[in-house]
Amino acid sequence: MARIQGQHIKSIRTWGKHFLIELSGFSIRIHLLMFGSYRINERRESPARLSLQCSDHTELNFYACSVKFIEAELDDVYDWSSDVMSDQWNPAAARKKLRSSPQKLACDALLDQDIFSGVGNIIKNEVLFRVRVHPLSEIGALPAIKLRSLVDEARQYSFQFLELKKAFVLRQHWLAHNKRTCPRCNIPYKRAHLGATLRRSFFCEKCQKKYLLQI
Repeated sequence: MARIQGQHIKSIRTWGKHFLIELSGFSIRIHLLMFGSYRINERRESPARLSLQCSDHTELNFYACSVKFIEAELDDVYDWSSDVMSDQWNPAAARKKLRSSPQKLACDALLDQDIFSGVGNIIKNEVLFRVRVHPLSEIGALPAIKLRSLVDEARQYSFQFLELKKAFVLRQHWLAHNKRTCPRCNIPYKRAHLGATLRRSFFCEKCQKKYLLQI
């Protein structure tokens, strides 16, 4: 950490769940994981994983997070067009990446950070419910209009997720994640750890269609 001392912060950037502090010759990558947090000009009782004190007497403290150095230029490391909340987001590129992996399951595709940087498990469940796609659907079997809806909803709901989170009402607005009953069909949701990621999925077997490739 001594190499950080005396460095000038050139920029603060984000990519999905990565918080990036660009310095001269290298950058700091912070991932808040599941339970990480940060404080500006204040501290928690627990020790910080990384604490930065600046010459203007401001400070930035990170807790319960992963901290790594990136030696290369950030523009060489990150595809900014894959960040669903970035101004550089490119839905056409996302659709192209999806079409290149036709056998990838929908539940895995939405969690692929190279395609949907920033999308997590809650957003995955909510998006699939909203576009009426079963999590075990194969991407290559989705009709073009359904593939487009999947990509568009991933971005739209991510912004909605943020606004609800900031208003402390996120849980009240979940339609699928951690719910017991489908609000459309009024039947119990199925719950399972699906796909290569084995993350929890909540889905309705009646209104969320399973699209499979023809063998």
